Amino acid sequence: MTLDFSARLDKMLEMIKFAGNYQGFVVHDKDEQREDHDEIISLYGKVKWKIADLLNQNYSMVNVDLYNWLDENENDEVSYFLNEAGSNSLNYSEFKAPSGFHLWLGEKGFILAIEQRGKGFDAENINEKRIKKNEGRAFEFFRNCKGRIFFDDPKNAKIIFMAVNF
Repeated sequence: MTLDFSARLDKMLEMIKFAGNYQGFVVHDKDEQREDHDEIISLYGKVKWKIADLLNQNYSMVNVDLYNWLDENENDEVSYFLNEAGSNSLNYSEFKAPSGFHLWLGEKGFILAIEQRGKGFDAENINEKRIKKNEGRAFEFFRNCKGRIFFDDPKNAKIIFMAVNF
């Protein structure tokens, strides 16, 4: 099962042999609903491409191209994660934007995270009851991807993580 409601960041960092290479990217750090849609959307897109570039530069076996999500190339799980989880944050989080993205680069893999401010969501309940409020496929993807998906708090999630181990 790729959804792991018991996983914790500290254990996943050990798994990827994290040695201090962390990148954080702020998108919308205010506790208010986004006002300038174009500016936030533009920054959101730039951050996703920056993460794709960092992963491609650091890991020769990774080939992240955000267009793969549009082409429904599910082999690019990073693209799917960034776009599906990011889209949910833009549409369903309290402030209608991710507050930021996180990237931990390790010797044996990496961890991506998308964080939102404001109210969290009950990830266990969404998964268990197969709740689908939109046309997206985030939880379906989470259930089937090879990477491990976990949350800061499965009952009140504000951060979604994807750990990829080589």
